[in-house]
Amino acid sequence: MRRFIVTAVCIAAATVASAHDWYENKFDPQTKFKCCGGSDCRAIPRSSVRMRVDGGYIYLPHNFIIPRDRVQESPDDQYHICENTYVVTNQLYLRCFFAPRVKISLLLPG
Repeated sequence: MRRFIVTAVCIAAATVASAHDWYENKFDPQTKFKCCGGSDCRAIPRSSVRMRVDGGYIYLPHNFIIPRDRVQESPDDQYHICENTYVVTNQLYLRCFFAPRVKISLLLPG
């Protein structure tokens, strides 16, 4: 039983580490700052994001308005956000934002 628990813990730790790896070498296309400083990035639910007419997004929980030129393509068809807190003001700020590729379907006349 002990071996099973140790194995399960090792697999879980490896899964978390590898899931976080793809953020490591990403930079915000506008600010050029690194997206992830360790534990700043995570997947977020679709319900917390609204697409804007101009191609940008709004992240609802913090009312972040994300311009189109800061949106990067997500590798897994989910939304992801990288955010951090200013040391002096303790206010959250956006580091990077990832969105699934927008799928456009064309309706052809029948």
